[in-house]
Amino acid sequence: MSTESFTSEPGRVAHRSMGHLGALDGLRGIAIALVFLVHLYAPVFSGGGSGVDLFFVLSGFLITKLALEEHDARGSVSRSDFYLRRAFRILPALLVLMATMLVASFTVLSDVGGVLRREVLFSTFSAGNLWPLFYGFEPRTALAHTWSLGFEEQFYLVWPVILVVALGASIPWRRLSRGVIMFSIASILIGRVVVAGALHYPHWGSIPFFDIDGLALGCLIALFLHHDDAGVSRRLPRWPAVLATFVVAGDLFLARVYEPHDHYNVRVLVLRVAFGYILMYVVAMAPAAASRRLSHPYLKALGRWSYSLYLWHLPVFYMLSNERHPGIPRPALVMLRVFGAFAAALASYYFVERPALAYGRRVRAARAVRLTPRPANVD
Repeated sequence: MSTESFTSEPGRVAHRSMGHLGALDGLRGIAIALVFLVHLYAPVFSGGGSGVDLFFVLSGFLITKLALEEHDARGSVSRSDFYLRRAFRILPALLVLMATMLVASFTVLSDVGGVLRREVLFSTFSAGNLWPLFYGFEPRTALAHTWSLGFEEQFYLVWPVILVVALGASIPWRRLSRGVIMFSIASILIGRVVVAGALHYPHWGSIPFFDIDGLALGCLIALFLHHDDAGVSRRLPRWPAVLATFVVAGDLFLARVYEPHDHYNVRVLVLRVAFGYILMYVVAMAPAAASRRLSHPYLKALGRWSYSLYLWHLPVFYMLSNERHPGIPRPALVMLRVFGAFAAALASYYFVERPALAYGRRVRAARAVRLTPRPANVD
């Protein structure tokens, strides 16, 4: 991947290789910090679940932008390369966690072993979001958070195919964007208004493609920025980004006040739009102050570790919960949970995730060499 950055020419996004933006690592760092805080102490950080929404928007944006860049460079997008990258990115660390939890279900977590083993089965096959469809409100244990991974992987079974077909057929990006918008609106109306509102089905969000607006928004931002030859994105106002930041910050502490009354999940829609504008503003305008803050070494480190930390923090929190260790003072238990989560995540990142990514790059490079046509011998 190119290391070119937009920071030298703010706003010049269209048809350019994005390279590595430290600010996006920072946004990932913020996303995992939000999720970490809500699971660490929900009574104070009640809105921290919005970190998952930021992950969704970022994921849709990055996946789509890189595919568009590949199409510009090669004239096509390789679905097999996409799924290879995804497999080496997601599966090694996930499978190590699943193996660990399977062992734990017969040992330290044997009291919830049956439920945990079912969770392992669902999570291994990227179906964690389907749990409520089968078991309703039955409590989950150490792997409740894997619903988001399942939702994302199901989306990526479909979106790359649509994108490849659209690019191959030279469908204008505006027409493709309109299709994504219409599908997202239909998903919002059917899921939130019909299934949740009219039918009163509480688990509507677990149904695949009924809650895709965050991922779809990220895809739309990538389509817009990549094709913005007119330079509209260079004139984005600053005030909506500031307002969006205040909305997200306030929601972190105040969500518990209004979330119980939000029957149509409007809060999540607002937050995803807020994150979408922040992302678009940061990428397109590359404001010096925001880029500098988002590129802070601590935030960038959190961003790099975000996947492993996301995987491991909740299992560690569950094993070190107040209910399981009532004799340990709460402050000491909080410190143990934080230390344990980071220790497990760093071990996963440096010994599993990073080596797997490096090996995946070698596999794809070797595959590219094998698939490159050799020139015919001319006598």
